[in-house]
Amino acid sequence: MLAATASWTVHNARTAGVVAAMAAFTATVFGTEVPPSLLDGLALFLPALEAALPALLFAYVHDEEPHQLGPVFALLLWGGVTFAAMWALAAMTLAGIDAYVRFGAPPVFPVSL
Repeated sequence: MLAATASWTVHNARTAGVVAAMAAFTATVFGTEVPPSLLDGLALFLPALEAALPALLFAYVHDEEPHQLGPVFALLLWGGVTFAAMWALAAMTLAGIDAYVRFGAPPVFPVSL
């Protein structure tokens, strides 16, 4: 079983990198401080999912051809870029909600940045 998992990870390094980034982002965001409500959690998780799902689809399609610099580099590259994109989209969403409230619109929910 372990050999099959390692073999799959080597052959599908891009997909494994994106899945690892999704797991790392979820553990980082929800492991440090649990959101007080479901809406707060969704405001963090849905933008991240919006970045990760297209990356996962694109990685799965391109895993058919080997990466030029090897599977380890592919895993790190795809995982790092996906994690950064998920973090950026979540931060922009929270900043947009904060700006929405600061300009005088009724708060959707409180945001602490």
